[in-house]
Amino acid sequence: MLILGLDIATVSGFAWYEPGSSLSSIKTGLIKAVGDNAEEKAASLATQMVAMFKPGRPDFVAIEQPMRNIKSFRKTKTDLAGVMDEQTVNPNALQLEGLVCAAVAIIAAYRIPWECVPSTTWRKHFLGMGRSPGFDRQMWKRAAIERCRVLKIDVKNADAAEAVGIAMAGEACQRFKMARAA
Repeated sequence: MLILGLDIATVSGFAWYEPGSSLSSIKTGLIKAVGDNAEEKAASLATQMVAMFKPGRPDFVAIEQPMRNIKSFRKTKTDLAGVMDEQTVNPNALQLEGLVCAAVAIIAAYRIPWECVPSTTWRKHFLGMGRSPGFDRQMWKRAAIERCRVLKIDVKNADAAEAVGIAMAGEACQRFKMARAA
């Protein structure tokens, strides 16, 4: 059974993984969602996924689960009135949920079973640790690239490397196991 792993963002990594096959047979790549706003980017991602499914569809799709809670942070800005502190959020975090929903809509329209896998779950499965104090975003990305290099999996960047980890963790999902048994 063929698993498609997706690390969805404005530049989404993808990995095609067939459990039991050579790890060097994993195919990876990137999809860039283009547009001036969240809706156009979602439409771009969706049409590229449809094109990706034309030559062959996966049997299962594993997607990195977006953060369910958007964290606010303090930002200091200076204007003519002086220095001001304000609470804000990263607008890209809000857009990510829309991109994941666009991907899920396409996957569901093809009636392909899918699962959202939390980052701590796929990292534990792929890297051997789901959390590590002091690890920032870039350190996790470097760890995914290094793991792919050790396994001799060709990846173009960190997004594709993370998609490999997501795809491999997809094999451990209950939905995948049920689909394989059916």
